[in-house]
Amino acid sequence: MKIRTRLHILTAASATLVVIMALLFYWSQQRLATANRAKNLADKIVSSVFERKSLNSSYLSNDYQDAKDQWLSKQKQISDLLKTAPTDLVSISDREIFIEIEKDLEGSSAVFLQILSNRESARNGVRPQAQANETETRLVGQLLLKFLDTIAESHKLQKASDELIAATQKTAAWVSLSIIVTIALFMIIVAWSLGRIISKGIKNLQQGAAAIGAGNLHHTIPSVAGDEFASVAIAFNTMSGKLAESHAALERDIVARKRAAGEIEGLNQELNKTVSQLQGANQELEAFAYSVSHDLRAPLRAMGGFSEALVEDFGDKLEAEARDYLDEIVIGSRHMGQLIDGLLTLSRSTRGELLHDQVDLSAMTGRIRIELEKSEPLRRVEWQVEAGLSTGGDARMIEVIMRNLLDNAWKYTSDTAEPLIRVYAETAESELFYCVADNGAGFDMAHAGKLFQPFQRLHRQDEFPGIGIGLATAQRIVHRHGGTFHATGIPHKGATFRFSLPYGKEQFKPPPPNLLLSGEA
Repeated sequence: MKIRTRLHILTAASATLVVIMALLFYWSQQRLATANRAKNLADKIVSSVFERKSLNSSYLSNDYQDAKDQWLSKQKQISDLLKTAPTDLVSISDREIFIEIEKDLEGSSAVFLQILSNRESARNGVRPQAQANETETRLVGQLLLKFLDTIAESHKLQKASDELIAATQKTAAWVSLSIIVTIALFMIIVAWSLGRIISKGIKNLQQGAAAIGAGNLHHTIPSVAGDEFASVAIAFNTMSGKLAESHAALERDIVARKRAAGEIEGLNQELNKTVSQLQGANQELEAFAYSVSHDLRAPLRAMGGFSEALVEDFGDKLEAEARDYLDEIVIGSRHMGQLIDGLLTLSRSTRGELLHDQVDLSAMTGRIRIELEKSEPLRRVEWQVEAGLSTGGDARMIEVIMRNLLDNAWKYTSDTAEPLIRVYAETAESELFYCVADNGAGFDMAHAGKLFQPFQRLHRQDEFPGIGIGLATAQRIVHRHGGTFHATGIPHKGATFRFSLPYGKEQFKPPPPNLLLSGEA
């Protein structure tokens, strides 16, 4: 049996015994009240009978009419008192006492009426005075006997009431004592039983915990009873079993980790070797970049310079086809120079240590805008630049990002009737993105993957000139800052480039509404 059930039974039994005590107290109070009413009634009857005896003596001695009337009134009062007797709560013997008192009162009333009649007969001369006196003496004796009988019965009623009160008090006391003793014994037995169960359960748990602490993960606690400790023992045994399984798995994991550590050590050695090779490759790359920037530029400048000199000095003597060939050589030399510059920029974007600068993107955009407007003073472009754009990172590299994006926006809106370039920030999925948008040529999203591949272009060279290295460079710089780069576009409706810069990130605080640096060039 569960401990909770035992406690419920104890509570119910205690409540039942308390209810029984309450009912007993109520019964005893009712019995005492009944006995007290009977005793009070007996006292009133005795008092009234004595008052009636005094009135009777006053009438017989002095023949007072008022005494006669009062006697009759007192007689009626005693009869009314008898009617108030608690007939449903007194014993049969008490009921008989009331009946006897009632008979005595009726006899007393009959005798007193005979005395009155006898005196009336003597007064009217119907009966001789001597005979009337003799008759009255006899009747007065009878009336005295009835008085004594009434007093005796009233005393019996008083005695019976006192006995009822004493018996009721005694019975209530014994029953109360019995219930109290029963409750005490019951609670002692239940408390001993619960204490024994709880003590045994706690002892088993202590032994189990000690065994587990000593390393015996297979220790089990016996669970024979159906109480709460049995449930705890089952849960404990389940826990110890799982601990044993976990310990075995942990040992296997330790062995696997040691094996993995050995493998990692080997991989680290290979990695160190690879790092050394990468460092050598980077040094070779730097040497190659240096060679490109110096060794290749010299002959390239010579080739371009001599071609331009040949055109200037002997252009009028050359045939048209030969002159076209020289022009193509000059254009190719310039294009090759641009490709070399792009390669160097792309190489520098992935090397070197990043700086921690505070960058004002709004001010940087303003400087680049001025340069673009000076390059084509006749163009009219509307600019919308959000004020207060600020971020952290390498200012030199972030300027490369902004310059490439704004150059593209300026270039690809050249054929737009009302060109618009926007620079702003937005938050998506708790990440801050800086955006450069335009309403220019746009691009097909099906070919968006080529945007960030070096030398891959989505437009023909005769439409929009370029070498296809700017977006690849910008993306690499963003990735070095730990950010992401996204591009969306619609052909002939514009493009939007979004990038984030978690490196040196600050909490973004949006500027007040309409706080834009707008203008038209």
